[in-house]
Amino acid sequence: MVKSSLFLFAFHSINSALGASSYNLKDLEVLEREKNFEEFLLHVNDIRPSERDKHWREMLQTMAMGLVDYKIKTKDFTPATFRQIEQIGRSSALAKDEFYQLKRSIYAKKYFSECFKKTEALTDAEKKAKEINTCESELNSFWYFSKKDPDTGLDLAALLETAGSTLGKWPFYSPAVKDTIANFYCQKSPVQTAVLKKLYDESYSSDFDGNYKTLIERLVSDKCFDVLTGPLKNSLGSVNSSGLDKEMAMNLLEAKGKLSTEEKDLYAVLYLLDGPVVGDKMNLAWKKVEGLAESFAKREKLLSEIKKLSVIPDKIFKDPSLPRHKAIINLFAKNFPEYLDYYGSTCVKFLSNKSPELLNVNSSLHCHEFLKAANTDGGPVSEQNLPWISDSVRTQYSALKRR
Repeated sequence: MVKSSLFLFAFHSINSALGASSYNLKDLEVLEREKNFEEFLLHVNDIRPSERDKHWREMLQTMAMGLVDYKIKTKDFTPATFRQIEQIGRSSALAKDEFYQLKRSIYAKKYFSECFKKTEALTDAEKKAKEINTCESELNSFWYFSKKDPDTGLDLAALLETAGSTLGKWPFYSPAVKDTIANFYCQKSPVQTAVLKKLYDESYSSDFDGNYKTLIERLVSDKCFDVLTGPLKNSLGSVNSSGLDKEMAMNLLEAKGKLSTEEKDLYAVLYLLDGPVVGDKMNLAWKKVEGLAESFAKREKLLSEIKKLSVIPDKIFKDPSLPRHKAIINLFAKNFPEYLDYYGSTCVKFLSNKSPELLNVNSSLHCHEFLKAANTDGGPVSEQNLPWISDSVRTQYSALKRR
């Protein structure tokens, strides 16, 4: 093999100026048969543009792909070889050749993996930062001159995540979430995380006008968002998501019309129970709970859905004496007392450890704090001071405490 050169596609005039021999088509055919990739690619442009026919292009494709295969086989992942392969891939002859571009991508992923891996062993902070910056810069350049294949983008994003790179990763996820098979890509957990992070980040920007529907349509295809609907609904009913997460999930789902009236009622209840963020969403949720007072049937149906949850959001019960928490609990006492009594009775079973069923309370701490506050004599019953649990549950808890 002739030594690699970074100037494989130098013009014929430059080669002549340097005293290089001019090769003809027969010379290239000999090099192709010998699989002499380096020399062939060094002289492939000796052929005049008017004589670069189909046969010439086929030889170029074969030899260029052969070079990449050889470099991968010999594990030649040096910067010089990477730039050599890049230069070939960006040439007008092969820039749109799908077969070569696929080979180029395979090589690039292996090269960047090695590039970041080498930086891990560096102890000098300044040198390490410089080398990481080089890896990131080359990766960005590769991606800019690529056809933005979704699978390659996701592989590069995963590589950047593993390397702990601070490089913006959304450009590498974007092709997948807008692809014709985005519903497949968006089932992957890293893609879902990236999409939601992008939506959150954009919504917190000072330039955001509050139109979530437009925001979603700009960033995510309908096929992808359909897949995200499930995780977003799970977030609304999860004790592990924050109030901000729940508020964002509601904004996104409502913008795309993904919530039924019954679901809006359910998530309004869960949102308030989980320590809501003060704002428009809390006010809307508050009004929905107020509306439950008008229909016993609606409350019963809602309670049956709450009973199906693996864990009931109940952060407000951790400290029920806080004014905001107490106000929300009183809201439930007035408009949805069945829920508070269900939670109280479930807590008694949980604390007494008598029930064989899997109970959906969050913790004994929340149960004790709620029942203790509910069992305290809060003064005369009034519109602002309603009993939180029935006398039956109160008696059971009192008996439990005396044991």
